Amino acid sequence: MRTVYLNGQFVPESDAKLSIYDLSVMQAAAAFEMTRSFNGVHFKLREHVDRLIKSCELLSIPLPNELKPGGLDFFLSLCGAVSSQNDHGPGEEHRLLIVVSPGCAPMYKDLEGVIPHPFVYIADFPLRYTVAGFGKYFTEGVHCVTSKIQQVPDACIPSAAKHRSRLHFHLAQQQAPAGTWPLLTQDIDDGTHGGGTLKEYVEAPGANLVMVTNGRVLIQRGNALSGISLQTVQDLTGAKEGYCDEFAYIQHADELWLTGTPFCALSVVSLDGKPIGDGTPGPGYKATLAKWSEMVGVDIQQQIMDWDCHSPIWTPDAQRLSSVKH
Repeated sequence: MRTVYLNGQFVPESDAKLSIYDLSVMQAAAAFEMTRSFNGVHFKLREHVDRLIKSCELLSIPLPNELKPGGLDFFLSLCGAVSSQNDHGPGEEHRLLIVVSPGCAPMYKDLEGVIPHPFVYIADFPLRYTVAGFGKYFTEGVHCVTSKIQQVPDACIPSAAKHRSRLHFHLAQQQAPAGTWPLLTQDIDDGTHGGGTLKEYVEAPGANLVMVTNGRVLIQRGNALSGISLQTVQDLTGAKEGYCDEFAYIQHADELWLTGTPFCALSVVSLDGKPIGDGTPGPGYKATLAKWSEMVGVDIQQQIMDWDCHSPIWTPDAQRLSSVKH
């Protein structure tokens, strides 16, 4: 059984319990991060934790003791301790889930059994669960559609915060045709055509947007979460932040990529049934993914493709039996 850290203790995952009156449950009021490892080493863990702290500040979630000033190194060691207690098997990678909640809603704080104070939990499970079936995307690319669900504006929830209020993502995914990824938009003023509005593409559920046009690599940051993977692409390519009107016309881009922690980067080959570029993963995408793989010492594409084609998922029971043998 996997082990998690919750409310100051390491406990079996099956024993990790939250109060049904907690604000993370009742209002999706929680900040969170999800990381991945390469060869067992968590990638940019400090950057993820820094963003977690920033998210708490933006969402008015009090920091639990583990994340208060001066405790960052201790918290990083906690993440390492959780991973060290979860051996997912040969060739597996870690996927950390870190959640911070403000605790119980005030009106329920005196009820027996609730956790009244802010808390944090850290879980660790095999990365392959998140990317199961993704192998084909590296060779065939991703087909996207424009979602009818729009991005939540900053005036409602700050996009710089990674939060658990993700109903708009859920609706976009449910409404998208099978086999496609939805892209969310927002309305922008169109000052170039006598007024009116344009729809600017902002992000996909759980992924940022990068496009290549006329030899330029552009990243989308407007009203979108500033992804750790997006920053990595910028570091690898020297990408510049694109203007909003440029991301209103991504269907004309030479290449379009999705970036996200579990898969790093994927190429979009069509939007609303029309090809992006020549309709295949482009040279800029392939070169960037190769640089990323070299940087982390793992063939990112091949690792995920191998998981799809060969070994079975490393189950908790298999982990338990392995631990008994050793």
